Amino acid sequence: MWRLSCVPVVLALLLAGCSPRKVPAVVEDLLAEARKELAPDRRTAVFAVVPTRQGDAILLTGEVHDGRMKERLLATLKAKSDFRYIDSITVLPHPALGEKTFALVSVSVANIRAKGGHKAEMVTQARLGTPLRILKKESGWYFVQMPDDYLGWTKDVAHLMTGAELAEWAARPKLMVTARLGYTRQSSAPASTVVGDIVAGSLLELRKTLPDGYEVGYPDGRTAFLEKSAGMPFDAWLARAKDSPENIVATARTFFGVPYLWGGTSAKGFDCSGFTSTVYWLNGTLLPRDAGQQWDVGEAVDTSNGFANIRPGDLVFFGDGETSGGRASIDHVGISLGGGTFIHAPSSGGLGIRTNSLIPGEPEYSASLREAFLGARRMIGNGVHRLASTPYYNGHAY
Repeated sequence: MWRLSCVPVVLALLLAGCSPRKVPAVVEDLLAEARKELAPDRRTAVFAVVPTRQGDAILLTGEVHDGRMKERLLATLKAKSDFRYIDSITVLPHPALGEKTFALVSVSVANIRAKGGHKAEMVTQARLGTPLRILKKESGWYFVQMPDDYLGWTKDVAHLMTGAELAEWAARPKLMVTARLGYTRQSSAPASTVVGDIVAGSLLELRKTLPDGYEVGYPDGRTAFLEKSAGMPFDAWLARAKDSPENIVATARTFFGVPYLWGGTSAKGFDCSGFTSTVYWLNGTLLPRDAGQQWDVGEAVDTSNGFANIRPGDLVFFGDGETSGGRASIDHVGISLGGGTFIHAPSSGGLGIRTNSLIPGEPEYSASLREAFLGARRMIGNGVHRLASTPYYNGHAY
């Protein structure tokens, strides 16, 4: 490690047009490049590294969510500049959390917010039984990462676990809730006390199969009864779950009328991409959370000569057409029913999940959506993650 006296360093910085106390532009540029390469989407990656001058060195503070990211960053900085770096970057999960750096959602839907506060924007939701990676805790709020890598803050009920405890839970038999909405109860008696509400896609421990239903367990230890028509053993469900065009469309249609909810991912309320990702999840496929992220996966469908190539189950995308860094500006997504007809969760109109058409003259034609149409992507069989090969959902460690 090289060392220089203070005077030559100051002189060198002044000749380079830098203040002795100011971080050199080359360092700022290298950090910006690293952020773009290592964490291009701040919705799914943490890269909050702050440089400051400390004598003849650059002090690096802040946090990243992955140790390999930190190693690559430091290697890049040292390879591309001659400054001495002092590493004070925290790798999440934060050490103050101890061993319990995982959790399982223990309510029907947990609200995930952009910041730690009830007034903060709700960016997504996590359904009952979803595993969360806990990254840090501030003022009673947990900063978490979901299986689709989405980040956010929650204070809703989640049962904290160690990695070993989560792996043990993952190996237990599970029950998949298939009913759109419902309740678990203390017993099979119709008038028995409600234990909790459930939504399609909830996961519970399957403790016993009974003649008229299931004895299920919550992540926090509660025991309940669920009627047989509301769910099925997860392994059996997963074996038959298939993101075929017919299944995707049939599942989407079950949610007609569900109201729009910004950040919503359940039958209590959907936003546009929460609807598409949930429909695919209920057919065994893990899509990215947001519309713009969904645009980036799958295969482009040729719509240059109209909508004839769009198949049922394809995703159709809308936006203002402007680009940032060569990317389309996408603000809406729906599920094609074939051709120019699609089902979606519009934010206006107040009618909830409904169908529209891009073809003039059809009863459900929308001129505004036709003008905003950007293209279609085929998710089925094209580079998206199947739950059967996703840790935790296939019984392995998360």
